Amino acid sequence: MTEEYVSEVNLQTAMAEYKDLRLNRIAETPNGNQIGTVTQVYDNTGHVTLPPGVKELEALTGNITGRTMESLSGAGEQVYAVVKNPKENAEDVEEVTVLFRGSTSPDHIFYEAPDVWNDWAENDLVIGTRILKQSIPSDRDNSTEQLKASARALKDIMEKYPNAKINIYGHSLGSMDAQYAMAALEAAQIERIQQAYIYNGPDVYRILSPEQRKIVDQIKGRIYNYADPKDKISMVGRDPAKGSVGSVGMVYYVDSEQEDFVNQHMTYGYRLDKDGKIKILSNTSTVAYNNFLIKMESFKRLKKSLASDGITSSERIFLDSEQAKLTSSGICHIVTEELDVLKKIYNDGAQDASEVLVSCSNVPWGFILSPYETEVAYSDGGVTYETTVGVIQKRFTPVLDTAKQLEKDFTDLEKQIKNGIQKKLDEDEELANEFKQWESLI
Repeated sequence: MTEEYVSEVNLQTAMAEYKDLRLNRIAETPNGNQIGTVTQVYDNTGHVTLPPGVKELEALTGNITGRTMESLSGAGEQVYAVVKNPKENAEDVEEVTVLFRGSTSPDHIFYEAPDVWNDWAENDLVIGTRILKQSIPSDRDNSTEQLKASARALKDIMEKYPNAKINIYGHSLGSMDAQYAMAALEAAQIERIQQAYIYNGPDVYRILSPEQRKIVDQIKGRIYNYADPKDKISMVGRDPAKGSVGSVGMVYYVDSEQEDFVNQHMTYGYRLDKDGKIKILSNTSTVAYNNFLIKMESFKRLKKSLASDGITSSERIFLDSEQAKLTSSGICHIVTEELDVLKKIYNDGAQDASEVLVSCSNVPWGFILSPYETEVAYSDGGVTYETTVGVIQKRFTPVLDTAKQLEKDFTDLEKQIKNGIQKKLDEDEELANEFKQWESLI
């Protein structure tokens, strides 16, 4: 197939990180859309020997390449700040796009050897190994120097543009750099992250410290973390059964087409649905949970807006009732989808067991037994309805009954909450009108 990224705006923006980005150069997406102008470059692509003169040092790190002084560290991170209007005062900039570049291709080894070594040997391999060894969340920071340098770069960008909202993008190693950089922010700084879109990178949640996990969890509903199940690299540190639970941000598993190893990782297998969005696999631990997180983010924005002038008693009633509705509804959807999964597992298992049982009457080639005699022989050996289909029914029925009861309990709770709120609104017309106005803002 032709090697091209699907025309989804956020993916296109993320893949701009692989373009030749330099200081004061216009940053463009692969399909030619302009993002803005590069105003800061952190390009630590190799170990650099300090020259004797300051002028020579400035030429190496700034005036020619646009690299920062930190490029002497050789940590390997490549981070770019992009703004719409570079002439605008930094204090007046309202929005900054931050691009975290992924690994330099191994075929660049002959002319970008330090960069290739940093990315693959000192980071990809090391981080991947640490994630795989860390079966449970760590009790300390297990990052590499590149991840830490990426965090410093993000903080530096946020300091330069103190009033700007920050939009983050990254692919592969760039995704890991972005994940860690956000987790390493202060509690007040993390709220300035407007959104993050990261693609086909291992999940670093396991190797973060407890404090870092708490920080990044504050904006879980703003981080869109895409992983392709056909891409082995992006599945490192992930458990499809848990989905977004225990991960950085909201995980979306991509419904991709099969490509070769490199193209799969580079997102060339991604496809768009009828709405122009990346096709994702329906997974109970992602879809229902992620939708709940997105709704809660909208709720938090409204709460912050209302709180700016102080919260009135009516506003407090609205916020409390809306949070109760969102929570109960979210839990209901999650429980219902999990019940559907359990039902499917049960039905598939029962179907497989039934097929095994039916096959017991099939006479293997070369046997002289009749179908009935073959079935009796299997039965004498312990293969019966009770030991196949019956076992599955016996084990699953209590689990299904419990799940059905949970679904009923939460559904009843949701109805009680909605009915209680509606009763209050029926009694207070003024409050009802205010509710309608606030609901339109979510």
